[in-house]
Amino acid sequence: MDVVGHEELPPRMRAAVLLAMGRPTEEIGPEIGVSGRTVRRWRARPEMRADIRRVRLRLLDSAVGSVRAGASG
Repeated sequence: MDVVGHEELPPRMRAAVLLAMGRPTEEIGPEIGVSGRTVRRWRARPEMRADIRRVRLRLLDSAVGSVRAGASG
């Protein structure tokens, strides 16, 4: 999943992307149209924690790829 264009994702997945990027829960809720409390409840679920972990890994992979591309050029 690309982070660019995440606005088209369902709210829970958008929350996972934003949480993986380090955004505060209180900012995420209003941005995606739910309460901060809802985002906190989602974040507590094992499946959401797994989604956040997957997004972080994708972001890390992308960053490493960018660094490698810059180093070889």
